[in-house]
Amino acid sequence: MSRLWVLCALVSGCIYAEPINQRPSLDIIQDASNGIAYRGSLVKLTAKASDPENQAVFFQWRAYACTDATPTATGKRPGCDEEPFYTGLLTEESFNIPMARVDASQRLLQVIVLLEGQDDYGATAKPIQELLVDVANHDPLLTMRKDSRLGYVEGHPVNVYADVSDPDDGPRTPTLVWDVFSPQNQPDFDIEDIAVLQDPTHPELYKVGKKLTPYGIGDWEVQLVATDPLGATFTDSVTITVVPDSPPCIAQVAPIVASAGNALPITEPTLFQVNVVKDDLDPFPSTSDPVLGTATFHWSIMPPGTSAWQALGANGNAVPLDPSNYAPGDILELRVEIGDRVPSHSPGCTESAATCSVSSDSACIQRLTWRVEVR
Repeated sequence: MSRLWVLCALVSGCIYAEPINQRPSLDIIQDASNGIAYRGSLVKLTAKASDPENQAVFFQWRAYACTDATPTATGKRPGCDEEPFYTGLLTEESFNIPMARVDASQRLLQVIVLLEGQDDYGATAKPIQELLVDVANHDPLLTMRKDSRLGYVEGHPVNVYADVSDPDDGPRTPTLVWDVFSPQNQPDFDIEDIAVLQDPTHPELYKVGKKLTPYGIGDWEVQLVATDPLGATFTDSVTITVVPDSPPCIAQVAPIVASAGNALPITEPTLFQVNVVKDDLDPFPSTSDPVLGTATFHWSIMPPGTSAWQALGANGNAVPLDPSNYAPGDILELRVEIGDRVPSHSPGCTESAATCSVSSDSACIQRLTWRVEVR
């Protein structure tokens, strides 16, 4: 349709005049879901245009990285990079805020977005629409966890791990400070670095770790503080409840023990043995784990016709007994007592007790006595 207007007068006839093309107006709508803007974060923008003649409006976006986007009297912005880091022509545009200005010696604190528009007939929107985006510094982040293969036992090492990240400074940038808070009686402890394998599928994470060896029971707290180059901090911690080393328990023996008041008959050489000892740190059979020890064994015998126990000097888990060394009908008693690295776990019961337990769990015994009859 022609845009010429026809103006007619009664006397002089008609005059053809070009109508005035009015400017469109613009507005910038920022996606509210963006929240706080950080270096590296995504910004989503939408151009909203209104044209008096309902013409199509074409857009041009420019985004500049700045320290201070305040313009001078001439309209220049000396606190911004000269060239835009992003340009676009669509109604909806999105971009990631850069990690730094081109002039890297100046901190990136703001982004200025300029939106220009022009309709089909060249009318441009005035003034140029501006959107100022303040760029915050993202705090570093920590995720901590603890791990112990054998439980949280006094004197046993506990590994503490942390995943470090910083979305706008990089995961290896923050300074890390570890601290240990011990129970009120302040027992000793050792803490040292441990090597942690990095996950190539998650380069945004830096994995670190410490090995804590607590020499006391109670609640221990391992705290880690991460500080980025701009002073933003993040603190995380794990609590480790350390329990006493439990007494060792005789779990499996051979041959079986006769019921109370009865004797186990033997007619041929027999190997009396403790096959399994359960213990937090000193089990049997022993393992190749350098942290673990092994249970100790002490054997004694009460020969026939006596009332005194005689040490056999054997310290392994088994003792042979040959009935040919005795007369048929002889009654003797063979005893084993077990221990671990804690001296108080050694049996302290009276000699007359066939079994003995130093814990509240009567099923966990450290002494076992076989009553044997030679046949």
